[in-house]
Amino acid sequence: MLLFTQYADTARYLFEQINPQRHDPSIEVIYSNNRDKARIVARFSPSSNQEIALRAHDTPIQILIATDVLSEGLNLQDCDSVINYDLHWNPVRLIQRFGRIDRIGTDYTAIYGFNFLPERALERNLGLYEVLQRRIREIHETIGEDAAVLDPSEALNEQAMYAIYTGEHPEDIEEDDDDGMIGLNEAEELLRQLREDTPDEYERIVNLRNGIRSGRYSSNKGRMVFCQAGSYQQLMLIDEQHTIITRDISVILKALRCAKDEIALPVDTSHNQAVAYAKATFGQEAAQRRIEQQHTLSLTTAQRYILRELRAFFAQADTEDLKAQTSLLETTFRRPLTRTLSSELNALKRADIAGLQLVRELSQLYTRYNLDQQRQQQRQDDEVALPYIVCSEVLV
Repeated sequence: MLLFTQYADTARYLFEQINPQRHDPSIEVIYSNNRDKARIVARFSPSSNQEIALRAHDTPIQILIATDVLSEGLNLQDCDSVINYDLHWNPVRLIQRFGRIDRIGTDYTAIYGFNFLPERALERNLGLYEVLQRRIREIHETIGEDAAVLDPSEALNEQAMYAIYTGEHPEDIEEDDDDGMIGLNEAEELLRQLREDTPDEYERIVNLRNGIRSGRYSSNKGRMVFCQAGSYQQLMLIDEQHTIITRDISVILKALRCAKDEIALPVDTSHNQAVAYAKATFGQEAAQRRIEQQHTLSLTTAQRYILRELRAFFAQADTEDLKAQTSLLETTFRRPLTRTLSSELNALKRADIAGLQLVRELSQLYTRYNLDQQRQQQRQDDEVALPYIVCSEVLV
């Protein structure tokens, strides 16, 4: 079985959970080109890589956990099952992954591919479809519409790409606009047209204050709330019980679409309370997302050693000052470090510095490298990332 993940940290985590203490030599992990990739590949797929000599003590690999260092250019057809543990926005990458085992020379009549997806209820909270849409939009923004990379017949189809992850067949997705849905590309085109035709009106809209609100008649009842925290944004449609109806951008944009001369309606007295609930929900999501991002930062071996020893010392520290100092150091040295500071931590690890001596050594580094300035910058970043309401609208 071949298990793919996009991230090295996730690969390490899965390996530690499946094969704790490396007790089973038939379970392996690879997430960089630093290891002997050829020998691992030969242990996993020996029949397909007979030109690679194995050592007498090499154990065949039955379960291989890998990042995309193994996704192309290798023969792994001794295997008949691929599992994609996490979402990859690029369908080409999926094809490459399956192509490692679905090759000429395989002895299997059927090849199996499995994708890990959240349950439907969880999907509504995670917004998997919106993540994919956002990443496709980033492709458009990076390439630019003037760069003729794709033929018109090869235009990106968000629904077809998403179908790869839901088990549907992309060819079954109808490209039909009769339902009045508005895609992101169409919305962006409307804004570009507005900027070209009436630049003054465009500038007025761009410079509107945050928190503006409005109302309009609509067959879709509810309240639209657009929240932001740092670069993280969410467009939500909620009902009168403050429950999120949908985060599907196309559905919400369709509900908001109106004529230029349509008169705005006043909002009702309960609007502010409903929007406050939506903001609180978004704030919790933004905070959780920030924690997850910090948790998934790639820590060096020296950082893991330092953090482990600091936690051990914190547990036995006998004064509140020592506990506070240790907590500060743990927070500081968890963040990405410069090469020079990483070398300092490597030296502490090699010398097996621990306990109070480690706290003292790290405190000296904290002062020497002015790490307090980094903490101040982090606090400023946190303030910038506070959630706020961009705009809202009640649909009556």
